[in-house]
Amino acid sequence: MEFVANLEVLEAALQPPPAYEAPAHEDDLTPLPGLVLELDEPTVGGRNAVHRERLRRSRMVSRPVPPQNKQTHHAAVTNQIGRRLIGADDQGQGAFTEAITDTRAHPYSSVGKLTASFNGRYRHCTATVVAERVVMTAAHCVFARKTSTGQTAQFADWVTFEPGYNNGVSAGRWAGEATYIHSGWGNPQPGTNAGPFDYAFIRLDTPIARVTGIASLVTDAAPQGPFTALGYPRYPREGFRFDGRFLYATTGKRIEYKGVGTIQAENGLTEGSSGGPWFTQTEYGPGVVGINSTKPAYGDDSTWSPIFSDSFQSLLARVLADMTGT
Repeated sequence: MEFVANLEVLEAALQPPPAYEAPAHEDDLTPLPGLVLELDEPTVGGRNAVHRERLRRSRMVSRPVPPQNKQTHHAAVTNQIGRRLIGADDQGQGAFTEAITDTRAHPYSSVGKLTASFNGRYRHCTATVVAERVVMTAAHCVFARKTSTGQTAQFADWVTFEPGYNNGVSAGRWAGEATYIHSGWGNPQPGTNAGPFDYAFIRLDTPIARVTGIASLVTDAAPQGPFTALGYPRYPREGFRFDGRFLYATTGKRIEYKGVGTIQAENGLTEGSSGGPWFTQTEYGPGVVGINSTKPAYGDDSTWSPIFSDSFQSLLARVLADMTGT
């Protein structure tokens, strides 16, 4: 029950301030209602009807990312993912957090800033390209559940994704075409924990992988770590002036946790990094084994992630099937 309560605290904390400049094509993003299905069935919603020609004129999909001025950054430069993925016994106490200054290098290029609108209020998260025209994020970034304070359950009115975002510069802006969540998150049964279902997939309106590359997913019932989590944290914490403009990596060990369907690890990122990927080193290179889901109420030093279980794989298979018609 403590974990469920923490999720409710997170939902309240994630309400972003209204002062945000919306994308130029916001008026072209017309929402369709979402639909919550039965337990163990995927939920599809948050579809956007987009006037493609105006959207194409308003974004930078085909433009190269200009060189980034490292002098404007305020944190240390990191090398490729893997430098901090040392053995768990050798990892220092607590997460090591550093800035990514070159977001054009893969796999950083597959990670980007996600903006979702809920009745004119904006939620900022992180997402990762996991297939052609498909990004992965946390379910709480794109679907607001019903609360005891009267908030009704709803999908985001529209979603945009900006890969490789760095201080206002990105590889372009893509609009979400359909959003998929598991009904274990959208319509949890009484007495159940929704944490294991805090993941979502967004089908984009146009291809993206040729620009960003694709992050490899690794499904494992119990990944051991250590993990390097990425995200765009917005809330400052001691030692870091997080403001949502830069991509950060935080590497830490897995923490022993007895919850079912989730894992916990040292993680120094704050709100805004939700939905960002957890990388670990495999024999084939860095692979994604989790996402930034929620933090305990007692501090920002660790984060939970859902385990990429059969339900996760089934939802992704549904997304890909809808795209290909198979």
